[in-house]
Amino acid sequence: MTLTTRNLSLPGLRSRREAGKMLAVATAIGLIVALTLDLVTGRWVGAPWLHLAFWVLCVVAWLPFARRVKYLQYGPLYVLGLFVYTILRSFADKTGIAPRAEYVIDIEEKIFFGHVPTAWLQQHLFQPANIGVLDWLTVQVHWSYFFLPHLVGLLIWLFRRELFPRYLFMVMGTFYMGLVLYFLLPTVPPWLAADYGTLPGVSRVMDYVGHQVDPATYQRFYDALGVPNAVAAMPSLHMGVTFAVYLFMRDLYRRLSWALLVYSVMMGFSLVYLGEHYTVDVLVGMVCAVLVHRTSILWQRRSQTRTAAIPSGD
Repeated sequence: MTLTTRNLSLPGLRSRREAGKMLAVATAIGLIVALTLDLVTGRWVGAPWLHLAFWVLCVVAWLPFARRVKYLQYGPLYVLGLFVYTILRSFADKTGIAPRAEYVIDIEEKIFFGHVPTAWLQQHLFQPANIGVLDWLTVQVHWSYFFLPHLVGLLIWLFRRELFPRYLFMVMGTFYMGLVLYFLLPTVPPWLAADYGTLPGVSRVMDYVGHQVDPATYQRFYDALGVPNAVAAMPSLHMGVTFAVYLFMRDLYRRLSWALLVYSVMMGFSLVYLGEHYTVDVLVGMVCAVLVHRTSILWQRRSQTRTAAIPSGD
């Protein structure tokens, strides 16, 4: 009688477990969506620390529930990490360290035989009175940064969740390494250096393209995603994160990685041509991604060594 009762209860137990897992996944997606909306709408700008405290409490309270599904917790933690980074980045220009531009310009003139690549490219390719295909294409590549790395992360989290912790480490590691440099070395981007008179002949191409679409819509979009810190040029995390995604995919899906390598080259060119970053910023961003990638590999190897050293039971 006891065995029969237990057997009859098993389907109900399984269904409750499945329902619990489905609820855990649903709440995780809800947290991700809510955090993302707060981030991209810029509602946090008026009270950043209040928003941060609220979301940290929400995620921490949810974490025990996340144990029902393996690796589930990393999704909301990814977006929370991005949220924390965004808030801290907005304060990186308020340390009292004077923003600089001359040092990058001097380095570029030494490397490129007296030229600054942004100024040279715009002199030969940009015509403010005639916005062309190159201008539109490079702006689209630039703005794709705000979506593509996170779309890749979402797909990995949904379909290859066991790979997501490493992806989180790669992307967040690159973000936070760049953030340290933002605090230590606030750097004026080329377009702003031109406004200051330090780098004549450089325009912010993105403004020309954006105002051709709809000035009001462009400004709202920029205000939502363009964090209030205009002197976060060194390093280029547009390039760093893009290259980090390429390095991650290169280790796992070599065929797909070739497309991401081409995309990385397009991103680097776009950032320099548009006047958003110096070439040196782009290179340092890539170095940040490589350092995080090497750390990820070392960490993975040590984890595998520890696992192999644990004696298995008879």
